[in-house]
Amino acid sequence: MQSNTKLMMLLTAATAALGSSWPAAAADWVMGQAMEPPTTTHKFFGVAQASYTNYYGCSQMQGLRNAGPNAFSLINGAYNVMCRVGPEFHDKQSDLNLDNLAIGLRGNLIPGKINYFLMANAGMNAANYEPLNTSAARIISLTDATMTFSYVPGVRVRAGLMRKPGPEELYQSVDASSYMWPTDFIARVQTEKFVRTTAKGTTAIPGQSDGTASFVGYDADTGRDWGIQFFDAFKVGAWNTTYALMVGNGSGIHDINDYNSKKDINLYLSSEFDLPGGKGPHKHGAKLYGYHQRGTRNFEVTTSGKLSQDFDFARYGFGLKALGPLLGEGRGKHRVGFEMMYADGMIFYTPTGNVVNEAFGGQIQIAAEKGNKARGVTFDYGYYLGEKWQFDVRYAQHDVLYATIGNAFWTATDKRVIKQLTFGVNYHFSPATRLTFNLEQRDAKAPNPAANPVATSNANIVVDAVGARYGLQITHQF
Repeated sequence: MQSNTKLMMLLTAATAALGSSWPAAAADWVMGQAMEPPTTTHKFFGVAQASYTNYYGCSQMQGLRNAGPNAFSLINGAYNVMCRVGPEFHDKQSDLNLDNLAIGLRGNLIPGKINYFLMANAGMNAANYEPLNTSAARIISLTDATMTFSYVPGVRVRAGLMRKPGPEELYQSVDASSYMWPTDFIARVQTEKFVRTTAKGTTAIPGQSDGTASFVGYDADTGRDWGIQFFDAFKVGAWNTTYALMVGNGSGIHDINDYNSKKDINLYLSSEFDLPGGKGPHKHGAKLYGYHQRGTRNFEVTTSGKLSQDFDFARYGFGLKALGPLLGEGRGKHRVGFEMMYADGMIFYTPTGNVVNEAFGGQIQIAAEKGNKARGVTFDYGYYLGEKWQFDVRYAQHDVLYATIGNAFWTATDKRVIKQLTFGVNYHFSPATRLTFNLEQRDAKAPNPAANPVATSNANIVVDAVGARYGLQITHQF
C-alpha cells in the first residue's frame, strides 16, 4: 500500500465519526455485549483507530549459519516477524496502520425478550487479512452478528457470531483496553490462526522432504466464533455473578461451517463486587473470573492432503480486575489486574526462520498434540489523574512450549520465553476520544540449548533480534 493512500485512510478514520458517545456496556462483558436496556430501540455505534509503531530496538538477524543442506543463512539481514508491523509485515522498522474502522447496530426487536448486535470492521487487522499474509484479502468483514432471546428465567440464549468467553484482555471492549498491543500469549496462542497443514510433521524445511506446508493461514477467529451461548447474571447484595456456556464451531469468522469433528465448549464464570462510581465499561468494582475452552482441530498431515488428523486442545485461566478509588476517596482512581493463562495442544509457534515473505522460511508451525503447553501471566496497573490523564504499566510473560510431548518434532529446545514491560500514557480529549502512547521493552530467550551448536547459535541470534518498540494511537468511539 502506498504511504500517501495509507495516510489518507488514517486521517479519514480519525475524523469520520463525530457526536454521540460509545454505548453503555457494563464491565460484565457477558451481559454488556449480549443485552440491551428494555428502553433501547436501535442505535449505531463504532470505533476508529489509527496508529504509528516504531520497532526501534529491533535489529536485523545476522550471523545465521547453515543447519542442513539448505541455505538457512539466506534470511540474514531480515527482521524477525515480531519486529514487523502487521498485518502487512513490510520489512521495515516503522509503519502507519488503520487498526480499526468499525461500525455496528444494536437494539431490541422485542424489548426485554429479543435483542440483536451487528458489527463490521474495515480496518487493517486480523478480520480482513489472512494470517501472515501481506496482502489484504477483504475490504470489510462481519465480526459480530447475534440475536439474544430472554424467555427462560436464568437461562438467556444468544446465537450467531460473537466473542468467545475467555481471558479479560481479549474479552473486554476497545474502550476498556488501555494498551496498543496485546500480550504475546493473547496474540500468539489465544487468537487462533487457521491453517491447512503444519510445517513440523509435514516439511519443516523446503527441499528436505517432499511435502508442502502452509505459508499463510486461511482465516482467523479474532477471539470470536459461530455458536450458541447460554448465560445470565445474578445479583446478591453487592455481588454480581455471571455464567456463560458457549458451544461453538471452532471456525474462522468468515465461515459458518464446522470443519471439526467436535464442537468447541467455552465455560466462563465471574463474580464482581460492586463499588460506587463509574459507568459503562469503567464501572467501579472488583471482579474475579475464570474460564475453560476446549475443542478439536483438524488439518492435513500428509503431503497429498488425503489424510487428516484431529488434535484436541484446551485453553484455561483465571484472574482478577479492580477499578475505582481503591486507596480511599481523594487519592485518585486505580486499576489493578492479574491474569494467569494456560494452553495445552495446538500451540502456534512461529513461521520457520521467524520470517514471512523471505527467500527461505515462513512456513507456519503449530505444536498440535496435547502435551505441548504454553502459559502466560500478566500484571497490570493504571492510575487515573482526573478526567484527562491516565498512566499505565503492564508486565507480561509468555512461556512458549514450557512443556512438550517430546516427539521427533517438539522438544525442550523449542521453549521460548517472551517478556514484555509496557509503559503507557492515555490522554482523554473527551469520553469518546483519546490519544495513547506506549513504550514497550521486550526480551526474548531460547533458554534450552540444542545438541547441535549451530542450531543453538541460530536460535539465540533470532531471539536477540527482538527489541523494544513505541507507538502512538488515536481512538475515537461513537
